Amino acid sequence: MPDLPELLAEIFSWLSQADLTRVARVCHLWSSLALDVIWQKIPELKYLINVYSPLIQWGLTTEGTRVWKFRDISGGGRWDVFWAYAQRVRTVEACNGLYTPEVIDHLKYTLQTSSCGPSLLPKLRSLSMRVLTDGPHLVETLPIIPAGLRTVHLSIELNVGSSTAQRLLKHLTAVPLDQLMDVEFGRRGRIDSDASLSLCRATFLQQNRSTLAHLNLSIFPLTNEDLEHIGSFPGVTKLVLKQRGTSIQLSKFFEVIGFLFPSLRGIDVTLDDSAIRDDVSMDVIRGLEPCRELQSIYLASHRWKSLTEQDVRELGRRWPGMEEFSLYQAGYHPDQMTTPLGILQDFAQIWSQTLRKIVMVFDTAAPLPGSSSVKFKFDKLRTLWVGCSLLQKRDVDDVAEFLKAVSSRPLYVVSFYAGDGNSGYRWGVVKDRINAAWAA
Repeated sequence: MPDLPELLAEIFSWLSQADLTRVARVCHLWSSLALDVIWQKIPELKYLINVYSPLIQWGLTTEGTRVWKFRDISGGGRWDVFWAYAQRVRTVEACNGLYTPEVIDHLKYTLQTSSCGPSLLPKLRSLSMRVLTDGPHLVETLPIIPAGLRTVHLSIELNVGSSTAQRLLKHLTAVPLDQLMDVEFGRRGRIDSDASLSLCRATFLQQNRSTLAHLNLSIFPLTNEDLEHIGSFPGVTKLVLKQRGTSIQLSKFFEVIGFLFPSLRGIDVTLDDSAIRDDVSMDVIRGLEPCRELQSIYLASHRWKSLTEQDVRELGRRWPGMEEFSLYQAGYHPDQMTTPLGILQDFAQIWSQTLRKIVMVFDTAAPLPGSSSVKFKFDKLRTLWVGCSLLQKRDVDDVAEFLKAVSSRPLYVVSFYAGDGNSGYRWGVVKDRINAAWAA
């Protein structure tokens, strides 16, 4: 069977690690294919280095991070075994280990004196890095990153300074990447930009401008000027940002995004609620209008004004293919913005054929149309995330009947615990009633 290896590889991809280790002992073909799956994704580089020569803990940093060393390297390491596995690695989920200079120097020297090429992981495509200290990161001391890397996820702890981020960005800029598509600077900490850091960030991103498709800069709260400094990225389709500045600057912020990222299909922006004092209308995002292919809008803030029918019509005019619409509010807030639940009729009128997910906090006490008065239904809506929407017992029947009337399929209703402790339970009752109708 000429397709047998491909068939086995597909089957093996569904097996557990324990089962894979068993099938790897069956025959040479099965062993090779099983090892491909086992080593395709590793949690940490430590597991691969441990194959070369067993590691033991040497000590702890002042932050409590473990430092590793070889147990005994006097007899040399198992380079052939290490390299056989290293060539299989496509993803490292957490490149954050600390090692003694002996480990680093030994691996670098062995690679340099071999004929294996410039990178320890030649087929690596996705790398997640967590910066724990201000010292040199592992990717700065070991030649890990190959030219074919496609995804970089970087998270920086709160105790790590701006200079460390600059140094790491300069190192990444020096690596000749030709396929980088996905860059994420994660959410573990926050680094306020200065001129030097902005320059390093812009240089790294612009160097990979031609290939980037997904960009997450949420670790760096950005002002309008920071955004303009980054430059344009016509190929980026997904953008995640944290905004920094007052409500007066919001319209300009979204205008800059629309100008620099015209090909966006999805945008995720967390607003600076600490600086925004006034409630904000949907009109501020009109600057995104150049992004005609936008299908997913995720805006996080407690400061949005309640949505109106006119707001929804304008949104639909600008982006007729919307699939996900989110006005996210984290946790219960005494002054949280709510929109009457009946607005879903307007959503259904505009996006009945496309909308799959809505995230909003609703006012469920506002009058709702009866089921016989509902004119528009959602054809594809699957998820209604109601967050901390309060739901009184007296309103459960009306809410359930209304949602059944606007739904054309089972609906997954998601609620968080709110100020009224029974609201979560009541939303569960609503969900069960909606889906019971479809089960029947």
